[in-house]
Amino acid sequence: MKYQFSNILERNKGDEMANKVKQAERKTNRLQWFLYVIVIPVVFAVTITLVVATIAGVNLFQVAQEYGSKAPIISTFIDDPEEEQLMEDLASHEATIQDQDTTISNLESQLTSKDQEIDELNDQIQTLENELEQAEEARVSREESTSRLARSFTEMDASRAADIITEMEQALALDILEEMSDERRGEILGAMDSELAANLSSSLMRRSDSE
Repeated sequence: MKYQFSNILERNKGDEMANKVKQAERKTNRLQWFLYVIVIPVVFAVTITLVVATIAGVNLFQVAQEYGSKAPIISTFIDDPEEEQLMEDLASHEATIQDQDTTISNLESQLTSKDQEIDELNDQIQTLENELEQAEEARVSREESTSRLARSFTEMDASRAADIITEMEQALALDILEEMSDERRGEILGAMDSELAANLSSSLMRRSDSE
């Protein structure tokens, strides 16, 4: 009984081993079939095609890239060097235009600032011209007034003229005396206080020297 059971176990083990060997052989046969039937012929065909295309002067990679770029889906996976260069050039031109716009804006701001400075300078010049004009009018008016006073004092008694001129501001008194003749000026100075007459005479001489 034990002997029969032992024989049965040995047969089962033998059958399992045989099945495993058959399965391994089937897998090996499938792999060999795949290699010999599909892989090797494809590799051989591709190699022959490349050799023939190279001899014919055809760049298969470039052709594949051109056809692939035309395909709606494949073109998304293929980079076009010319398109990339075009995009880079476009980005560079846009950056250059942006820089030029910024430069133009800065120049326009500077120009506006310069225009404002010029307007302010023109206003200042106009103000100075008005002031000079007013000063000239005042000078002419003062000279005319001085000439009239000088004529009046010339016709006046020397002592009376001396009394009035003595009470004037020194600058006005000197202007009036300058308008007179030397003879009449000497008569009026002679009628004044000697110290005041000396001061006025010295001032008149300094004016004459500075001119």
